[in-house]
Amino acid sequence: MVFVGRDAELAALAEAYAHAREGSASTVLLGGEAGVGKTRLLAEFAASSAGEAWLLSGDCPQVGENGLAFAPFTAMLRHLLRKIGTEGFLRLLPRGEPGELGRLLPLLGRPAGDGDPALTQARLFEEILTLFENLAEDRPLVIVAEDVHWSDRSSRELLDFLIRNQQAAAAFLLVVTYRSDHLHRTHPLRPVLAEWDRRPWTTRMELGRLGRGEVVRQLRGLLGGEPAPAVIEDVFRRSEGNPLFVEALSDRAGAPVPASIRDLLITPLDRLPQETRQVVHAMAVGGAQVGHALLHTVTGLDDARLTDALRPAVSANLLLIEEEVYAFRHALVQEVLYDDVLPAERGRLHVRYAEALERDPELAPLGRAAYESALHWHAAKRHPSKTLAAARRAAADAAASLAHAEQLHMLLRVLELWEEAPDPATSKADVLDEAVRAAIAAGENATAVQLVETALSAESDPARAGWLIAHRGELRHLLGMPGDLDDLREAARLTPCEHPARATVLNLLANRLLTVPLEAEGRVAAREALKTAQAAGDAKAEVIATVNLTYAQARAGDLDTQLPHLIEAQATARRIGDQGGLLHAYRCEADVLQGAGRYAEAAEAARRGLTAATRSGLARTAGPIHAGNLAEALIALGRWEEAAEIVEHALRVTPTPSLRAYLMVLAGSIGLARGDLAGAESAAAHAREVFTRGTSYAQDHLLLVRMEVDLRRAQGRTADAAPLVEEALISGRTSPRYLWPVIEAGAPLPVPGLPETAAALPVIGPVQEAHRLAFTAETGQPDLWPRVAAAWADLRQPYPQALALLRAAEHAAETGDRSAASSHLTDAAREADRLGAEPLRARIERLARLARIPLAVQGETDPAGERDFGLTPRERDVLRLLADGRTNRQIAEELFISVKTAGAHVSNILAKLGVRSRVQAATAAHRHELI
Repeated sequence: MVFVGRDAELAALAEAYAHAREGSASTVLLGGEAGVGKTRLLAEFAASSAGEAWLLSGDCPQVGENGLAFAPFTAMLRHLLRKIGTEGFLRLLPRGEPGELGRLLPLLGRPAGDGDPALTQARLFEEILTLFENLAEDRPLVIVAEDVHWSDRSSRELLDFLIRNQQAAAAFLLVVTYRSDHLHRTHPLRPVLAEWDRRPWTTRMELGRLGRGEVVRQLRGLLGGEPAPAVIEDVFRRSEGNPLFVEALSDRAGAPVPASIRDLLITPLDRLPQETRQVVHAMAVGGAQVGHALLHTVTGLDDARLTDALRPAVSANLLLIEEEVYAFRHALVQEVLYDDVLPAERGRLHVRYAEALERDPELAPLGRAAYESALHWHAAKRHPSKTLAAARRAAADAAASLAHAEQLHMLLRVLELWEEAPDPATSKADVLDEAVRAAIAAGENATAVQLVETALSAESDPARAGWLIAHRGELRHLLGMPGDLDDLREAARLTPCEHPARATVLNLLANRLLTVPLEAEGRVAAREALKTAQAAGDAKAEVIATVNLTYAQARAGDLDTQLPHLIEAQATARRIGDQGGLLHAYRCEADVLQGAGRYAEAAEAARRGLTAATRSGLARTAGPIHAGNLAEALIALGRWEEAAEIVEHALRVTPTPSLRAYLMVLAGSIGLARGDLAGAESAAAHAREVFTRGTSYAQDHLLLVRMEVDLRRAQGRTADAAPLVEEALISGRTSPRYLWPVIEAGAPLPVPGLPETAAALPVIGPVQEAHRLAFTAETGQPDLWPRVAAAWADLRQPYPQALALLRAAEHAAETGDRSAASSHLTDAAREADRLGAEPLRARIERLARLARIPLAVQGETDPAGERDFGLTPRERDVLRLLADGRTNRQIAEELFISVKTAGAHVSNILAKLGVRSRVQAATAAHRHELI
């Protein structure tokens, strides 16, 4: 096809490519009707960067109504594997191992076990992104996914993962093409495109038809000379500027006008030999692309005869050839030819394809023989028993490839066929169980609930009913539906003591109860889960039960006794390869340490959790949870810059809605303390909308309320703050750890019942005691403020310490003790300056002016600062890793920050040390004993 009239689009692609080369995330969504030239545009763009960039391209073939699982990525990875070899390919992967990629590339070897479906698929996605990141470090990388309107659910989910995490990853250009005229109102790609389009690094382009002048230029190129005016008029009118149709009409001057463009596309076949037409029609039934060996089997022609039959179609530009695979030049051609095959013949050909793929799975070009065979049996509309059996095999194949949405689709097809052709090798109840698990793994929670209800309506076995109800409880929680806790209690009641699933059900119940929190009931469930797991020899369930029980007892004040049990559970999880249990144990360890005010230890436990998540290939999936724990500990320690970087990076990898809201509350709290009221307001509004959408728990809700109360007071809206505290008191969320900060914040406000609630609320550990002291000081004993400041100082919490020092200075000034007031204000000002807490600093200066107390904080020299070259604690962390020979990417992974942020720190370090290279910085670090 002659290329004309796309200068603006080429320039836009070039600009997006330049952004990627400069280190910025860049995605282009390229839409346009069929035949408008999307593929041709990309070919022209690729030619301009040939030799300079990696180009990985794959399309979504039209195979059935749901696409072929991971088709574009399988094509990309196979191409890359052929190009750089197995050894080079493995070097691009985490730890140099194939991991889950063996599911898409069997040549690398399939992984040994299946594991948790959600974690396994997450690991696959992260491995693919890591591969792309490492590839992009070698030279610029362009990834093209074409015809995404035909994509399967798993491919869309992987694309979504790549786009969401692109800003936090190494820069590459991702181009996604789709037919805009194919997107009907309910097309599944529509909402996904809208979501992608909202990303700041995404450009959406619509490729329009050619104008009259451009059609003339295309005709000149096609005809090799100036077209006659009548030809121009005829072609432009009939093609309406669609380049594919212009090409098809260019040699038909004076011919009768076809009844439709569909006729036009099929007309070139009329000039081809009879056998060629038969083979091409047979190929159209196979799909948009068919391998030579498969077509040979289906048509029954030997290799020489098949080649001779296809050669005229290739010469006529109907077919393209790439490595033993034939593809239609345009998907529209395949659609038209498929419709042109008579229904009876179409059915026979589908059966031939299905039987051929079952006899020899290697005939499937993209390695999805079971899935394609099932689609052909279904399209044949015959042999329901064979269709059902093929769907069962396809479901198993999809599960092994982590294509859970496609697995669910096939299992639903099995259930539809069950009454007509039941499978004698299994039961409908087993298929329903499998479908429920597939729906959960695919994130189809509403479908999973419907399947559970269907299964329960015919279930008489209490154990199986308990298992189903437990799943419904988890699903109701995820969907924000009422009854989730009641379901888990009922599941525990129904599941027999000797049943293998009982320990798991009890663990789910204990975890939910402890989250609410309902401490006493949660501890009972955790103890029973531990006893049941030990009796059953279920090592993984025993790890989770141990963690839940020790977590509950540690929160009740028995931390030092319980910590060794948590450490032992972590060691057991590592020994048995239970990644989910290990990450759960690290999360709980960080949480209880933080609740006890041992923030530095909590930060280290959270870092260990981040390291474990990275090593297990789940840095972007499980990482944000541990990042939240780490950030919360760092905020308490006054390391706000470091915490803000971690929160920013965690938000860039797009965590779940509830986790995102929690992270935004942390970011909003830092912003509020530094005077960014607008940012805090935005974070609070977002979090409240998320937390009130479904079931929320004490940690989420009360942490938000505390920030909202402080925000309203900072805005001068004190009247709006009191109802927030009152709402928290009557909400039933009685966690002392999170309720004490709210009670302290509400102390100066007219909140009914606040003193009574404070008097009755338990005090567990030094943090809660510090909040209780602050409440007491605020409600009538201001002479306690120095003790409050000392309590926060003992806990190494500089911000509440500085606030308490300000209140102590106010009281000292009121009682005439100017010396104490000056000392308290000076100490408070020093902490406020170090933290960058501008509103607090303004309050300190206001009191100093009113009380006429001089402040001598700003401008003081710091000999220690001169000795360490003014490096911040975060820059010291980076320098330590830099001196260890780590790259910016490795530093970013270690510290859970973006590569850009790591690079900025390295630049700052070089400037502060007065050196030009990383080697010189490492030398200076050792010479000056900075690390």
